[in-house]
Amino acid sequence: MKGAVLLLLFFSLHHLLLAQDTIIKKTGEEIPSRVLEITLHEVLYQHPDSLQGITWRLPKAEVFMVKFENGTKEVFEQQPDSLSGIAPGMTADELYALGMADAKQYYKGNGAMWGSAASTMVMFPLGLAGSLVIGATPPKVKSTLVSDVRLLEEQDYLKGYKEQAARKKRGKALAGVGIGAGIQLGLIILIVSTLSATP
Repeated sequence: MKGAVLLLLFFSLHHLLLAQDTIIKKTGEEIPSRVLEITLHEVLYQHPDSLQGITWRLPKAEVFMVKFENGTKEVFEQQPDSLSGIAPGMTADELYALGMADAKQYYKGNGAMWGSAASTMVMFPLGLAGSLVIGATPPKVKSTLVSDVRLLEEQDYLKGYKEQAARKKRGKALAGVGIGAGIQLGLIILIVSTLSATP
């Protein structure tokens, strides 16, 4: 029995040591790593055997692909330095409208809805203040929630995106209030009906 436990422990430890991400540079060099974040311009990672926890930064222009420990891959395309390939001659109004359209399509705001629902359900009516704060907090614009990351450099695009995403977030927070209040009301009815049914 003791031998089986040690063998299981060995294989688990061996799997943990092998489980890591791999950054493949355009030069073909492979870097074993633990990828922390992929930003607009950089890949932030740590060496898996580093005890100091130093975060390294690698320009995305040098990265061909990241293979994650779960088997998924993210391949980076060569991004031009300007918007000339995506938005040639777009006016400020067109960029603003494109930002609004992208927010409608890509921004979900589900976190605001569920956070608001939990706040309302747990602390009603005080939770309504929490829901108001959630709805009023400006949404974050993530590079994964836009049609093209190069657009994030355009202020008119960002303005349109943020305004539409803020509207959507407020609507989701309001829906969360309804969900939280509905769940709480259902629980109260269930408790009252259970108590009144007991002799």
